[in-house]
Parts: sequence; structure tokens; C-alpha cells
Amino acid sequence: MTQTIRLTVGAPAHGGHCIARHEGRAVFVRGGLPGEVVQARVDDPAPDARFWNAEVTEVLEVSPDRVEHPWPEASVGGVGGAELGHVALPAQREWKLAVVRESLSRFAGIDYEGDVRAAPGDDERGGLRYRTRVSATAGEDGRATMAVPGSGVRHTLKRMPLAVLKAEEALLATKAEPGQLIEVATTAFGETYVSLGKGDPTLLTETVAVGGRSFAYALRAGEFWQVHREAPAVLLGEVMRLVGDAPRVLDLYSGAGLFAVPFAAEGRDVTAVELAGTHSKGKSSLQQNLRGYPGATAVVGDTRRTVAAMAAADQDWSLGAVVLDPPRSGAKAATIE
Repeated sequence: MTQTIRLTVGAPAHGGHCIARHEGRAVFVRGGLPGEVVQARVDDPAPDARFWNAEVTEVLEVSPDRVEHPWPEASVGGVGGAELGHVALPAQREWKLAVVRESLSRFAGIDYEGDVRAAPGDDERGGLRYRTRVSATAGEDGRATMAVPGSGVRHTLKRMPLAVLKAEEALLATKAEPGQLIEVATTAFGETYVSLGKGDPTLLTETVAVGGRSFAYALRAGEFWQVHREAPAVLLGEVMRLVGDAPRVLDLYSGAGLFAVPFAAEGRDVTAVELAGTHSKGKSSLQQNLRGYPGATAVVGDTRRTVAAMAAADQDWSLGAVVLDPPRSGAKAATIE
């Protein structure tokens, strides 16, 4: 049973939703903008629920920040992945800034005074064509599909404008067994790899240029790498600036060594830790990428235990720096403490 309700859309929330109120109940609205008055469909209006999820079906009072969605397949009633597609780019960044500030204030007690900046090339591409990694699930006909949020419905993709062009072309051209995972990776060199299912051992090479120097990384096709085309260079440049001249660097949740490799290449004392189980059998990408640097140590294992062992060894980190880039689940209090 569904119910259509009239809402005045409130503040933005994480995940592309806004918060509204209906008869005292919080409603998380998809497809709206702050200040708009909308008609929204609630798919499960349970009377005892603390909150409802709703999707905009009609905009009665339109925000000046509303634009035509650049990917109709991901608009109202469509697949996920472009929840802010109906929002003008400057307003998207204000939206994300509001979410960052609220999250840091609520969970960390930090009053964030920074901003949200576009990466190089983002404005010129209209906020599109930034993903070098994309994935989908093969449908009944073997072609790439994505799910409609909150439902079991999947739509066969006709476009994927979030992806760099080569990745989009490969994704749409691939056919696989129904239900099989399709993963596409396009490297900085423009080479494109398609993996079917988990655990593809195919090795690829990424390169990141910062400060006039280039750093190479070997990793497996399905292994984690920053998906935004500019993210590796932007993040690495900022981390190098913040670490400064620290002679010792502890890089936690290091992945393939995006941050660890440049510091090791400069001859610093680097300890990089990556979670066990994030790589295939044999040497991890982190271990391979740090091989040959005499001051570098790659540790594959439990992060908390590794840090605890280092603390027990009474090592001098008074002049050191810690780089912490955990997965979405976070570093957890035990590791931080």
C-alpha cells in the first residue's frame, strides 16, 4: 500500500535525501530540494514507524536550484547512483558541505569551517564522466543492470554518464551470466579491464602525478582504488602537504599504497598497514608496491593489533605522522584509542 502526501522539503541529509515532517513524523525525501513544496509517494506508510521514506512525484513549488536530470534512468523512480542529478552543481556542493558539517559536528564534535571544492575538470564535464570504476549486475539477458533503491526492481542500463567514456562503453557492451557481477576499471593510461565476479587476479597499473613526480601502482582489477578520476592526485597532494617533512609515517588502511609509496620513495621510514583479506593469495598489492624501498614496511593484518604492538614496542613517534584513511565503516574507537 502506498500513500501520497504533501511536504515542505527541509534540510539535506546523507544519501541524497532531504528531511521533511508530516504530522510530526520525519520523512526522508528523495528527489526534492530544500524549500520546495512537493507531492511525494510513501511506499510503506506504516503508522507505527519512526520515519518514512518517500519519493517526489510532483513539484508544486520549484527551487531555483532545480535542473533537468542529466541521466533520466536515475531520475524519479529510476536506479540509484545520481541522487543529486536534479540539483545544479553549485547547489550540489552546498548540499554536500551541509552534510559534512552536520556529520562532523554530530559524530566528532568538530565545527568544520572549510568548503567543498570541485576537482580539476569537474565543472567542464558538468559533474559527469568522473568514475574510472563502475559495477553492475547482469540481468536476465546478460546485460548490465542497476537496482531501483528500496525495491527488488532492476533496470537494464542504456547509459552510464557518471563513468569515463571508455568505462561506460565497456560496461554497456559486456554480457555475462544472469546475476553475475560486472566490474569495469579504466586506468590513468586509458586501458580498460572488465572483471566478471569477485577475485579477478588480473594486474593493472595506475599512475599518479603530484608535484612534478609520477608514482606507479600495481593492483588487481577488482581491488579498491579511488573511483574519481582526479581523486588519487588530489588526495595525495593534500596528504603530502599535511604530513610535511615528518621523517616517519604510519599509513593505516593503506590499500595499494597510494600514500605510502611516495613517502617511501623519498626515503622516509614508512609503515603501511592494510586489512587482511583485502587481496588475493600471494603478496598483496601493498607489499608489491613497497618492495625495494629499504625504509618501508608493509603489514597485512588487523590494524588495531598492529598499532597496539607498535605502541607496546615504545617506538618514538614524536616527529612522526599518522595517515588514517579507513573504509566506510570507519576506524572504530578501539583503533583510535
